[in-house]
Amino acid sequence: MLKTTRAADRAGAVLQPVLQWLRTGDNALRVVVVAAYAVMVLLGATTSSIGMGHLRQDPENPLGTQLGLSSGIRSDEYNAYSPIALSVMATGGAPTLSAMGARADLVHRFTSGGFFESFVFFDSGLLKLAGFLPDANVFAAHWWLPVLLLLLMMPKWFEQVGGTRRMGWLAAGLIALSPCVAWWSMMPVALIAYTLTGSSLMITAYHRFNRGQRLVAALAGLAGGILIAGMPSFYTPWSLVLGLPVLVASTLWILTRAGSLWTRIRPVLLTGVTAVVFGIGILVENSEGLNALFSTVYPGSRRSSAEAQPFALLFGAPALSPLQNGSVPVQANASELSTSFAVAFIWIAVLLAGSRLVPSARRGIAAWTVLAFGLVWLGWCLVDLGSLGEKIPLLNLVPSVRSAQVVGVLGVIAVCLLLSMVDGRRWKTAVVAALISGAVTAYAASQMQAQYLPDMRFLVIPVAGAAVAVVVLCVTRYPHRSWPVALAVVLAALPVYRANPLVFGLGDLRESETAKVLYEAGTEARDNGTFWASNLGSFDTVSLANGVPTLSGLQRSGPDMEMWQRLDPDNEFEEAWNRGGGYVPFNWAPGAETNITTNGFDVTFVQVDPCVLADAMPELGHIASTTELQVDCLQAERTLQWSGSPVYTYRVLQD
Repeated sequence: MLKTTRAADRAGAVLQPVLQWLRTGDNALRVVVVAAYAVMVLLGATTSSIGMGHLRQDPENPLGTQLGLSSGIRSDEYNAYSPIALSVMATGGAPTLSAMGARADLVHRFTSGGFFESFVFFDSGLLKLAGFLPDANVFAAHWWLPVLLLLLMMPKWFEQVGGTRRMGWLAAGLIALSPCVAWWSMMPVALIAYTLTGSSLMITAYHRFNRGQRLVAALAGLAGGILIAGMPSFYTPWSLVLGLPVLVASTLWILTRAGSLWTRIRPVLLTGVTAVVFGIGILVENSEGLNALFSTVYPGSRRSSAEAQPFALLFGAPALSPLQNGSVPVQANASELSTSFAVAFIWIAVLLAGSRLVPSARRGIAAWTVLAFGLVWLGWCLVDLGSLGEKIPLLNLVPSVRSAQVVGVLGVIAVCLLLSMVDGRRWKTAVVAALISGAVTAYAASQMQAQYLPDMRFLVIPVAGAAVAVVVLCVTRYPHRSWPVALAVVLAALPVYRANPLVFGLGDLRESETAKVLYEAGTEARDNGTFWASNLGSFDTVSLANGVPTLSGLQRSGPDMEMWQRLDPDNEFEEAWNRGGGYVPFNWAPGAETNITTNGFDVTFVQVDPCVLADAMPELGHIASTTELQVDCLQAERTLQWSGSPVYTYRVLQD
């Protein structure tokens, strides 16, 4: 009995500090976030749509467990982004994109072994852990990493720049639950999370230098610079809209602090020089792919101008719940229609008008900076500048509609920062802000019904307006309480919580018999330096996911001119194949002349005799076809099944 009592006392002595730490601030919430991330990784669970029927060996008998329906509109995710990640896991290096395309490392944040990109695209390095850990767990760890960074770093960054951690959690929650995040496979989160983390590390370096902790400060500055260097990667328009304001706000916050000029410049200089060196490094390493992309017919070096976007598109995000119920929009698809909570700008206007104490420029520099950027991008989608807008640097890289989709993220950050600083706790300010924000939302919802979602139930309109009004009222009146934050997050989740499925494992892309055969075939082809080609796009996807080098498939950057000129030596079809960001499906036509066409955007169709292709591409080792082929240059091997149909594979007989 005495021994039991002593053991209990020792356990209590150990647990007491832990329990005390958990009760301090938001430590318990941070633990919950990390634990949730760990659980999703251990379960191999994601919200990917790789469970689409055409990505199954037998759609009637799918492998794995999935809750909810896959999102068909997210074709870039399940046909490109996720298979590319799986391909990196299969090869342990670069993904096996179409050999007809130039390098696409910068476009998709993966490394082909370059020194600088190996550091900057560290997240693709995480995928290489599949050589030691189960693929599904590694894929899930990579999938949720940006969300983890957003949830952990946004409250920290808020605290660093003068806001409150509570409002930082609100901002992170509203961003993560924005319809544009749900219907764009979390892309906006990935495009702000790394820059946010890098900016926070730069501020950490500032504080550590001031405390005399030079080694820690230097490491923080270097790490921050490396993270910031990746800002132009993936999808540059949204990187500029989302990442640049956070970076500039962080820089200005440091530069406006008290103290000597050197103490302020030192962390900015360290982080900035690192970012520039690594940024230039990855551009040089990927110069071939960038030159190819900028020289394409589509998308090429497009320049955009400001255009007035519909009111419904800008302010209708809270009313997009019909999308998760299967409503099909007119004039746009679900992804193009989804936006963020731009109503935050209306909230800000009332908040500032009704506040007795507005933060000074120095104290609120981060809030004012983010708000200024937000107003610029909001203006970019409110007015039409014609050809004049195409001449404005940086802005002309962002199509107006893309700005409209994510500008609300900046509004959310700005309003949450201001709520941390202004005196908005008067009932009058809270009520007026709630009524106006709710009215704007309800009107936008009515316009959404009239222009895009004719089958939207009328009840959605007042409910969306009321939900926004309640959130604005409670958060404005009680900005230093936790329950309004929880209420806001719950209400924000309602329009999107069923937008994507919950998938456990990798399904048929890894576990099916066809996938296993292709995994082995990919290893053999990479060792022999040979390619596959098929006439089925979904077969190209499963081939990519399992590391099979292909000619057909994804051309995500520009074309490899030498490879295309083998097939089209006179450049007769250059306008059709000189494209990027798209797909290259083949059509087998024995005895017919080669013909290359395009849909006018991102798909290049290649009609070719398999033997003509084999003569032009001596590296061609195998062909897969949905129809049986009887030509002299091919030897039948085996029949696989994909998308519920037979796929005949042939070995190419080279002279």
